Amino acid sequence: MLPKSKRLSTETFKKIIEKGQSFHGPFLIIRAYKTAKQSHFGISVPKKVSKLASSRNKIKRQIYSIISKLNVKEGFEVIVIAKTGLEKLSFDNIRDELEKIFVKNGLLK
Repeated sequence: MLPKSKRLSTETFKKIIEKGQSFHGPFLIIRAYKTAKQSHFGISVPKKVSKLASSRNKIKRQIYSIISKLNVKEGFEVIVIAKTGLEKLSFDNIRDELEKIFVKNGLLK
């Protein structure tokens, strides 16, 4: 799990949704906004992905775990939004998907 200091606040979350640049993958959408500060992350798993809160929280925990192990560049505020079908993927497949999108968009060192 990411420490609270690395997570986004509600106000920042709204700003990134409005102004952030969007990158799409088959199961994830990433919205990134460049800042001068350290990187922060937020995760959104809509009810469309899963009606059960426990499975949405499991997906969030998995994504936070993956992000904490990635070597992400400093100075980005990133929101990861899950798409339908992500709940069926294994942990390794989610990691591969997330890494692929981060590399494709230059968010990894």
